[in-house]
This record gives sequence, structure tokens and C-alpha cells, in this order.
Amino acid sequence: MGVIPFVFEGKALDKQKINRVDNRKEKRQTKKDSKRKKNKAYNKKCEENRNKGLNRKQVRDVKKDKNLVRDLLGIINSYFPGLIHSFKETKDGRNKRYIKYSIDVILVVRVLSAILSFDSQRSMTNGLNSDNAIKNIAAFLRKDDLDELPHGDTINDCFKKMDPKEMEKFICQMIVRLLRRNTFNSSRINGDWQILVDATEFFRSSSRHCDHCLFSRHKGNDGEIIRISYYHHVLEAKLVLNGNMVFSIQSEFIANEEPIPSDEVLWSPEYSEPSKDKTKQDCETKAFYRLADKLKTAFPNLPICISTDALYPSKGMFETCKRLGWHFIMRFKDGVIPALARQFRYQTKKHPERSACDIGGDNARLEYIFATDLAYEGFTINAVELKDSGVKHPFWFITDYPVSTYSCKRIAEHGRRRWKIENEGFKRQKKHGYHLTHMFCKDFTAMKVHYFLIQIAHAISQLWERSIDMKTLRYTIKGLHEELRTIFQTSSLTVMDIDYAHMRKRVRLVRDHAA
Repeated sequence: MGVIPFVFEGKALDKQKINRVDNRKEKRQTKKDSKRKKNKAYNKKCEENRNKGLNRKQVRDVKKDKNLVRDLLGIINSYFPGLIHSFKETKDGRNKRYIKYSIDVILVVRVLSAILSFDSQRSMTNGLNSDNAIKNIAAFLRKDDLDELPHGDTINDCFKKMDPKEMEKFICQMIVRLLRRNTFNSSRINGDWQILVDATEFFRSSSRHCDHCLFSRHKGNDGEIIRISYYHHVLEAKLVLNGNMVFSIQSEFIANEEPIPSDEVLWSPEYSEPSKDKTKQDCETKAFYRLADKLKTAFPNLPICISTDALYPSKGMFETCKRLGWHFIMRFKDGVIPALARQFRYQTKKHPERSACDIGGDNARLEYIFATDLAYEGFTINAVELKDSGVKHPFWFITDYPVSTYSCKRIAEHGRRRWKIENEGFKRQKKHGYHLTHMFCKDFTAMKVHYFLIQIAHAISQLWERSIDMKTLRYTIKGLHEELRTIFQTSSLTVMDIDYAHMRKRVRLVRDHAA
């Protein structure tokens, strides 16, 4: 009789279980690999199509189907519903017996003239003097009885009697609408909204504009006064969204409260003597503290990260941010706070491991060095230095955010966004269609109203421009606005266009667009 081998059933079952588990894992991995290959092939095909682009006939056909005026009205109603209607609530200082155009007509005409890139009140008056332009503005306002538009002088007379704070109210309402959209949540820094602060000049002349102008006396090599400049500055706080759009959130005009000395006094050599009592002028630093309080009052619960240039790092600035509960990322230079600079150099030499490297978009080498827990006047500050092989000088930033090998890259990236207020903000408004430095009116109150309406127009334009695939359609920003102006003057919106523009729909923004 043969011996029957003993088999332990438990081990056999375990082997079967292991085999089944391995089979399931292998099947899942096969599905993942297959899906990955399909996605890779799909992405490659999409990339080839994007790079290939459209031929000229295809571009013409796509442009025929687009209605830029309708799209502009659709963007306003999508992002800022009720904005045009709320213009009616603006306090009007004019005598009601002599009013021909309501306040909402005047404000909409001025906002659209900025979007359409009219460089003066005269060119606006002539450029909008067409039946189609009148019909389009009537469609924006939903007014059937509008048969004429106000003259540029009529608009200025109205602005002289207005309170510029009324325009700030609309800007705050627009910002609230943008912040409440989930579309821009990725723009945050550790949950905070980044706000850039800087000053810009919007008026300069060799002759006195008003008693509250800022002034500067220019001397020659012999010490004699050769000229006097009069100018107005404004300190601007701009909200960064999507990394490449900046929206005015608060403004503070820099102007002397007391009347400045007469021209005779300013030209006299005695005014240069040290013993002479000088007029203490308003400045950017003083204006910042006023701006900070206004911003906190307007948005008391908004988590904010302030970004500035190297003019601002100081004890007063740190105290203000701490008092208001804000974080900061500021540009820094050696001579600003020497004690901080010395601590940074000492710590980075002692701890060379506190560094990181990366490759930028243009294959530039990025080297990061950081230091933590630097002490200054009772504040604990961290610092990051970035050396970009594509830029001659290094960038240096200080912050109250925690800094590590990973986060130092993010701090430097957000710190470099400070240039957005210059390039996407002031430069666009001065040189590319909005004519910020043009004197639309000599009255200072009217100048402020014009300034705020330009900010509203710029906010709308940024969203409208990024709702259009400008790269595919081969538009430049200048060319896009010129075509909008042509269409605005030569064709009018239909009833179907107006209904479509007021429909609720999802608007997808393009991050990269033509320059």
C-alpha cells in the first residue's frame, strides 16, 4: 500500500489568494498603463494641433463667427452682473432741471471709451458719433430711447460735481464678485490673496496745476534752479489673479494738504537755504499707512499678503502688517536695513545646506539661498535670495512666512510678481490704450473720477481679452481693441446678441495670450 502524502490545505489556500491578488494588481496596472498611453497620445495630438495653428482662411472663418461687442457685454454680465444698472445709484451733483443725460449713460460712455482706446475727450466725442455706436451703448444700458450721446465737455462738467469715492464703491463691488468665484482660488498664497502696492505718476507739467500739487526743484551744475516740475502721484493696491492679471482694489492719491508756496518763492535762491522752513510734502510712505487703513476698512476679513518694492521694508511697515493681521513678501536690498543684510550673509555662510536649485522656463538656472529667524526690532523675519542666470542682478525678498527648502521657491516666485503692477498695470494703462497720463480734464476732482473709471475699464478688458484665444486667432492686444472699435462703430447688436450676452454661461479664461 502506497503512502499518501499529507498536504496542508491552509498553505495551498494562501498561495491561491496571493495569486489572485497579484492577478488583480496586474490587471489594474495594465489598465493604468493603457490609460496613460492613451492620455499621452491625446495630449501629444493636442499639442501638435496647437503648434500647427490655423491657416489664414480658417482664421478668417473663425473671426466671422465671433462678435467682439457681444462678447464684451457677455463678460460684463458674467463677472459683474448689475454693474451697469448700479451706475444709476451714483450721486449726481448736477442741477436736475438741466440734466439731459442720466448719470449711468455718462459713466458707461466713459468706461467704453477707455476700452475702445480713445485718447482724448474730443476723439471719443467724434468716434462715438455714429448710429451704430449709439445703438450699441443703448443695448449695454437697455435703453430704447437713447438717440444721442453726451459730448466730452458734458462728461467733464458732470465729473467736476461728483464725489470720487462713489467710483471706489463700484471697484470694491467688482473685487468682491471676483473673490467669490472659485475660478481664482488657485491664485492664493497659503490661503492669502496677494496684493501689490506701488505708486505711479499720472500728471506732470512745468506749470502749476493746483495748490496741492507735488513739486520738485531741479538745479544746474552751478546750484541755480533751472526748472520746477509739478506733478500728481497715486498709490495703488492691486489684486493679483491667475498670476498674470492685476485689478485695482484700493487707491490713495498723494497730494499736499496745505497749499504749496508760490512760484516766486520756489524760484528764489533763499528757499534752498537750510535755515528756510520748507513745505513738508506728502509722500508714498505716508500714503501707504492711509491706504492700509482704507483697505482694512473696505475688506476687514480678507486674508492679505502685501508685496512691495525695496522702499517699504521698515519697522513701521512691519508693525502695520502685524496690527492688521496681514502677511508680507517684500523686495529687499543691502542698504535698506543693514542689520538684516548682515544677519542674512552670516547665516547663509554658516548653513550652506539652506539652498535649492531649479531650472526656469527659458532653461535659466535658478539658485535659491534662504535664511530664517532673522531678528529686527522685535520682529522675526525670513529671507530668500534668488540668482537667475538670465538676469544680471540677484533678487532678494523678506517675508514673515515660514521658509524651507521647498517653500523658498514659492516665496521667490510670488515675490517676483511685484513687477506685474508695473507691466500689466501702470504700463498698460499709460502706453497701451488707456492713456492714463493724458489730462482728460484740468479739474482735480474730475481727474480722479477719470482715473477710477480707467481702473474699471481695465478690469473688464483683462477678463474680456483672456476669454478670447488670441494666439489662435492671431490677435495682438492693440489689434483686438482696434477691431472692437471698428465693429462698435460699423455694426450694432441684434436682439439675439443681447439675449445671448445676458444668458448665464461659463467663461473659460486663457492664461497665455498675445502681447
